[in-house]
Amino acid sequence: MVAFFSGRPDHYWIEAFATEVREFKSQHALADVRIDSRGLVVTGAASQLRSLTGQLRDFVHRVSRISLQRRVLERTRRKDVSTSATAENDAAARDVDLVARLPMVASILEAVTRETGMRFATVARVSETRWTACAVHDTINFGLRAGQDLVLETTICNEIREHGRTVVFDHASTHPLFSKHPTPALYGFESYLSVPIYRASGRFFGTLCAVDPEPRTIDKATMEVFESFARALGEAIDVVMPEP
Repeated sequence: MVAFFSGRPDHYWIEAFATEVREFKSQHALADVRIDSRGLVVTGAASQLRSLTGQLRDFVHRVSRISLQRRVLERTRRKDVSTSATAENDAAARDVDLVARLPMVASILEAVTRETGMRFATVARVSETRWTACAVHDTINFGLRAGQDLVLETTICNEIREHGRTVVFDHASTHPLFSKHPTPALYGFESYLSVPIYRASGRFFGTLCAVDPEPRTIDKATMEVFESFARALGEAIDVVMPEP
């Protein structure tokens, strides 16, 4: 089996692949998984390979997420010498700690996954330069933990920061807009719901976001519940740390 690359993988992707491939091979009892000039070459019994398409896709998405995180960490280290980057690092760390101290967050994230059927939910801090997970509820091994960053420009949350509206879709692959959007394919999700979180002053804090690799139907009532959770989070943040 060969999974073709859309472009040549960079060293971040190759390094992430090297750290993850042994477990993937062992989990599926494969003879070999390697990179060549065409893409990923997977060797194993025909009966195994016939049922491996979905798992291989998830593996590629996981390696891509890890490589993005490594790129972010390196970029952050390079910028740490600047005053503005140091201030942003401090602000992100402060907000992650703030959200972690809110007793309601874990309950809200669990309720989000229960109401939507999506198995990954997060409260994200989103600034003009940075996307940071403040709290995470993950039952699908999405690979993102509290305090970790994604590349801001690869997130739909960055678009929400700019336009301030809820974004929801049930099935990215068949959606007229999001089937062509790079983010669902990059991170490997089909269903998505993200709502902006605002401070009392109207300042944008981030998003309450849920995703799943499988399609999920989100009706208006569920979206309204989700939006009420986001409002409650904004109010709770202001109680813990009022704006000047």
